[in-house]
Amino acid sequence: MKKVLILGSSAQEYSLAKYLSKNNTVYVCPGNPSMSDFAVLVDIPDYNPAAIAEFVISNEISVTIPVSHKAVTAELVSIFTEKKLQMFAPAFDAASLFGDKLALIKLLYKLRIPVPRFASFDKASMAYDYIKNAKKPLLIKSNMHEYATVCVNDKIAKTTVDDLIFNDETVLIEEFVYGKTFTIYFLSDGYKALPLGTALNYNYSLEGDGGVLTNGIGACSPFYKLTDAHIDFLTTTVASSIIEYFEQQEKPFMGVFGLECIFTDDEQLIVTNLKYFFSDVDAQGILALLDIDFMKLVDDCLMGVFADIYEYIPKKDCNALSLVLSSKKDGEPINGLANLDENTYLTLFPLKKNKYLEYETVKGKNLLLTTTAGTISRARSLLYNEAEEISFDSKFYRKDIGAILSGNRGLV
Repeated sequence: MKKVLILGSSAQEYSLAKYLSKNNTVYVCPGNPSMSDFAVLVDIPDYNPAAIAEFVISNEISVTIPVSHKAVTAELVSIFTEKKLQMFAPAFDAASLFGDKLALIKLLYKLRIPVPRFASFDKASMAYDYIKNAKKPLLIKSNMHEYATVCVNDKIAKTTVDDLIFNDETVLIEEFVYGKTFTIYFLSDGYKALPLGTALNYNYSLEGDGGVLTNGIGACSPFYKLTDAHIDFLTTTVASSIIEYFEQQEKPFMGVFGLECIFTDDEQLIVTNLKYFFSDVDAQGILALLDIDFMKLVDDCLMGVFADIYEYIPKKDCNALSLVLSSKKDGEPINGLANLDENTYLTLFPLKKNKYLEYETVKGKNLLLTTTAGTISRARSLLYNEAEEISFDSKFYRKDIGAILSGNRGLV
């Protein structure tokens, strides 16, 4: 049994910590109160490298896994390297790269990876000129923050640009590519990348891909449209090019990363983003379908034998569906958690308990339910039956996760 320290506090950290706690002693820094049932919470900010290293040494932690963007800092890498502490993370400041959408899409373009047509602007007048002549709709994003708007006409596009420029944002404008949004996740030792799994992403707030864009409110794993040829292309041409680039820069990428892509109507693959680690919504489904202990993969990477041992990462022959339950209000007691089937995976976003030891809602995302089954239809039936077991007054969620018609463009 190993001592594992996870850095972060959101849903993906919850999923990973709960998964690893079956066979390891897990610490989470800083974590959140909902993780205390299966992990030890460490009262240190995930962006304090010196204090984290001191904790690792004094508690004889076997390996540290930075998950949040704040945690993946150059200072952490340098301190851990100097003190010879085990860390499953890139050997460079990954947070700065993965938080900069323009730098990422330029890197992908440089590596000749298919990406949407794009342009960036710091001045509104130049953005207006581009918008006037561009084919609509457009996807307009903040370069550094999780913000994206689908703009179907010039008026909406200019208003979006004005909002971003007013807040001193660099505006990134992309062509809108029609198709299904999915993510393929890879694990890399810095020299070789192999697929961990795929997920069809549901990023719009309403059924049929209506409403506003979010960073994920449901997922279906694996993405049923991908063939072996598609996965081989994404592995050998795209992921391998990225890993080779980092290696040539003497900044090997050890860890988990995801390629967010569009599967177009004519079955082309367009890469729209490079994600560090899992997303909150995808993490549990990907982990649930692994047919090998994730910690063993991490150990083999750290020991330097991953590239020699593995030609592929074993996965179970079944499907996983995940659904986010959200709330419109703060402070509502959440009932029914004890009624969930023992085979249903429950992931909690940062929540607190009231004086009656009941979890209370926060405005926004609260819970993630994940079910697995041999078919999508069976997993879907189980998922929505479980969603009905949980009650709070302002509960809302999408009703079409796993339905056949799904998956237009999502938030990058």
